[in-house]
Amino acid sequence: MGRFDDFVPTISDSEDDIPDYDIDEESASESELKPVKSDKKNKKKKKNSKNTKVQEDDDEAKDEDLNHDFVFDLDGEEVVSTFEGWDFKGDEQKENGKKDVDLDGIIRRKGGLGQLAGSKQDDSEEEEEDEEEEDEQEEEAEEEEQQDDDDLALDGFGMGVEKKQDNEDDDQESENESEDEDESEPEPKVQELKDDGAESSPEDEEDSPEDMAKFYAPTEEADQAKKQIHKTFQSLDLSRPILKGLSTLGYQTPSPIQSATIPIALLGKDIIAGAVTGSGKTAAYMIPVIERLLYKPAKLASTRVIVLTPTRELAIQVNDVGKKIGKFVNGLSFGLAVGGLNLRQQEQELKQRPDIVIATPGRIIDHLRNSPSFNVDGVEILIVDEADRMLEEGFQKELTEILDILPTKRQTLLFSATMNSKIKSLIQLSLKKPVRIMIDPPKQAATGLVQEFVRIRKRDHLKPSILFNILKKFTKDQRIVIFVARKEQAHKLRIILGLLGLKVSELHGSLTQEQRLQSINNFKTLTVPILICTDLASRGLDIPKIEVVLNFDMPKNFEVYLHRVGRTARGGREGKSISFVGESSMDRSIVKDAIKSSQNMNSKVNKTVGREVNWKEVEEINKIIESKNEILEEILVEEKTEKEMIQAEMELRKGENLLRYKEEIQSRPRRTWFEKESEKGVDKNIKLSKEKPKLNAKKRKQQEARDELSGERSYKKTKNDRMSDQKRQNKKSNKKGKKK
Repeated sequence: MGRFDDFVPTISDSEDDIPDYDIDEESASESELKPVKSDKKNKKKKKNSKNTKVQEDDDEAKDEDLNHDFVFDLDGEEVVSTFEGWDFKGDEQKENGKKDVDLDGIIRRKGGLGQLAGSKQDDSEEEEEDEEEEDEQEEEAEEEEQQDDDDLALDGFGMGVEKKQDNEDDDQESENESEDEDESEPEPKVQELKDDGAESSPEDEEDSPEDMAKFYAPTEEADQAKKQIHKTFQSLDLSRPILKGLSTLGYQTPSPIQSATIPIALLGKDIIAGAVTGSGKTAAYMIPVIERLLYKPAKLASTRVIVLTPTRELAIQVNDVGKKIGKFVNGLSFGLAVGGLNLRQQEQELKQRPDIVIATPGRIIDHLRNSPSFNVDGVEILIVDEADRMLEEGFQKELTEILDILPTKRQTLLFSATMNSKIKSLIQLSLKKPVRIMIDPPKQAATGLVQEFVRIRKRDHLKPSILFNILKKFTKDQRIVIFVARKEQAHKLRIILGLLGLKVSELHGSLTQEQRLQSINNFKTLTVPILICTDLASRGLDIPKIEVVLNFDMPKNFEVYLHRVGRTARGGREGKSISFVGESSMDRSIVKDAIKSSQNMNSKVNKTVGREVNWKEVEEINKIIESKNEILEEILVEEKTEKEMIQAEMELRKGENLLRYKEEIQSRPRRTWFEKESEKGVDKNIKLSKEKPKLNAKKRKQQEARDELSGERSYKKTKNDRMSDQKRQNKKSNKKGKKK
């Protein structure tokens, strides 16, 4: 072999993964056994001398064949590292699938989805007539803005940070004045706001060091794991098929959460991990899981890993992540068990007992109860993604049911961006000395995020106009996610923006699963660059190159805010979030937490700025929206009518199938449900009536004072009131004594 004695080909341990070198072994001699090079390189070698030829061959053998960076050569082609994102594929649709209402078609018929509203220029005569009025309005607006800025500084909304102006026509003098005013803000006001924002409550109480020492593994283990820096995945001692799968995705360097968790997870230890959004948490648990399955093959087919996620879309994404990482692992199988997709098709997949099952809680319980061939007796690893959400009350019963069925001897991995590591909520998971790995400080936004805040004050009716005014400044190549509080608002906003000329998709719980996946795929391919959604899409979804996240409605707390804005600035990229902030204390507290988090990061890229709005343009847009209110109602009525017709056709086909396949349908065993929708509603109402919210000392005193009031009074009892109540009670007791 000569100079190839020290040559180690970078191939998989599996014979099926050996590269094709295009060599006729019968006719080739031992000295000719070498990888085939391209024609251009062969011509160059013929021109060079023997010495240079040997030297070039040695260099190429080291640089290409050994390839210390371990970039695989697939089918003689270079690996494409331009990753276009995960696939969101549901069931295979039949030709005669379900019909959906063509809402965009209805909007077009009503004159929408055309030219952007307000883009047409007015006649020159009208412009000349309006010039004087515009100047007066601008002067008034400037005075109002100056007053607003003073109020803004006093209540600490901006906390002395820079302000970004949307109006490109503003004078530089006014910008310099505003910057000087911001810089001259005294520090005591900022300090006072920090004190106001740091109100303590019983919920913020942390576990004692003694309890944490008993529950968690020694902190030295986690500290040592975080100190280890891996520049490549090769240093993690992963198998060749997994490294090959990672290389096809363009993954070269492990993220901090991956470097810390993968070695510990490979040891079979329980982990509680937290890191900012977009830091690669899915791969952090999927890589060691596949590695463990590879080196511990099962003699019989059995499901050995369960991954639980709170939403269907996240489960579909995790399924795609696992398949692409384990693409070159022979015999590795995945199963998907989520609501909204074909139940019988999932049953057939689970009947094969796939190695890894990714599921939502409700659907996996359904399969455990009603799919005889599916069981979890052989489960060795349980992964809970977005664990803090899964530990909340909404999933409490389902999670308890699943944990009761799963084997107690298992490895448990918990991952989330806002991981709640309180021992009380973790006891039910039967963790065994879990290693607690928190890469970034808790409750922190990703690096590279610019957070902008628009103060709405008492102009909530102008929010759709402000939204359109901001959206029209972006290009069609930029992906924008808009978060709203309610699905009805998301649907209405889609129609309003459509009438104003913007094509928008929506994503919320009222849509079918096919519609939800279609909205995500259209958004991913930039067919529709704007997606309006509820918090359904706030967790885990990784769609590359989302430039802007816009909070039309502020979330309930800062944790949800972090998950929302975490849809952008992912994987080291930069992003922007814009939030409409009202006058409520909840909105203000989120802004203060965001500013504090940004200040603690000490990063030049991370900024929190107040965004100014051209209220004159907003008022003009609002007039256009109000003029289209009748058209909006017509679209809603027409859409409802079409939905009812489609529903009637579906019921008709259902009745025909019941008559045609009556015997077959009746012979099927009845499905049992863990909890019906009606039962969920009853339990929720009972719980709300029984439970009392946790209050701090000040609010508790106020509540006690309210409890002392009678049903008729709306004021606190005076001394005379208490005396009259005492006399009334004495009279009642005397009457009872006389009767006896």
